[in-house]
Amino acid sequence: MTNPILIVVFLRGGADGLSLISPTADLDYIAARPEALRVVRKGDAAGHLLSDQAADVDFRFHPRARALAELFEAKELAVVHASGLTDGTRSHFDAEAKMERAALGGNAGGWLGRWIDLEQPQGILPILATGSGAPDSLSGAKDVAVAQELEDLIIAQGHGLAPVLRRRLAEGFGAHPLIGAPIAKLIELSSSLEAHIVDKETGDVADYAPATDYPQNDLSRSFMTVARAIKLDLGIRVATVDFGGWDTHINQEKDFPRLVDALSTSLMAFWRDLGTHQDRTTIVIMSEFGRRLRSNTAGGTDHGFGNAMMVAGAGVKGGRMLGEWPGLANDALDAGADLNITTDYRHVLAEVLGARMGASDLSTIFPGFTPLPMGLFS
Repeated sequence: MTNPILIVVFLRGGADGLSLISPTADLDYIAARPEALRVVRKGDAAGHLLSDQAADVDFRFHPRARALAELFEAKELAVVHASGLTDGTRSHFDAEAKMERAALGGNAGGWLGRWIDLEQPQGILPILATGSGAPDSLSGAKDVAVAQELEDLIIAQGHGLAPVLRRRLAEGFGAHPLIGAPIAKLIELSSSLEAHIVDKETGDVADYAPATDYPQNDLSRSFMTVARAIKLDLGIRVATVDFGGWDTHINQEKDFPRLVDALSTSLMAFWRDLGTHQDRTTIVIMSEFGRRLRSNTAGGTDHGFGNAMMVAGAGVKGGRMLGEWPGLANDALDAGADLNITTDYRHVLAEVLGARMGASDLSTIFPGFTPLPMGLFS
């Protein structure tokens, strides 16, 4: 079997899961927020119904999440609502660190880092973090490439001195006990990418020609970089994509739809662009926490706990919302304020790694945690 690929999309800032996938008929939800901060059931601004869900709750995707709804209806995307950190915090920094390390205390690295260390994926570019830095989930992993564009990984790209610099790096550091191997890996990656994407005559990087049109936004740039790496057959196994801006304390009515539209349309473009590589690609979408049920006085929502996760792609038994929905009555809320968490997010990640990525020892990847089956995959 061709090696499977995992894409982890992290919505940084605490995405409002109650607006992304909303219980539109819940009277407590209706009472807690003005219509501008809710998804409604009727009219031109109605959300997209999740079929086969309880009629008394009437879950709907945000109206700007049409593509996510289409993936759901095509049974290629599943939702796990009321999920998250069971030892939650309303600090972005602390919540991200806890969630991405997924371990009790200590310096055990990140959950993806532990999978990488355990499974030792091979290839020219096995691990790719798009953006300016690697997330904590990859902490402890070797051979992590960090780049917004693939050409960023080419040594002295566009300069005639590139071969000379590569040779001097190899000569100067090749035998070093600590950095010799990483330097050799960087040179191999740089040379391979240069052979694949740089015109030999002009020295210019060839433009990427995706199989579909992407919307014009930063998230699309990240997705195109990942899609290009997959299609170049560089041995990619894990890629991380960060998408920030979800801290909607104010102006949520304007900002949230824009963010949802970018997420939905860019993800669909990426999925279509993959073509035959869809069969081996799984996508996880998560955020560090959700937002409070009740809106604030500044036209937004404050830091909460429970949220919605999404899993899409290869083997997913989609078109379903999994996990236990606790409701939004005051006595069902966490501390009378937040969507209660009924599914520890690690159950989702563990099933993805076990069922799709061939994890051989989940107890090492999630120390001190016993995952339960979710039924995400066929």
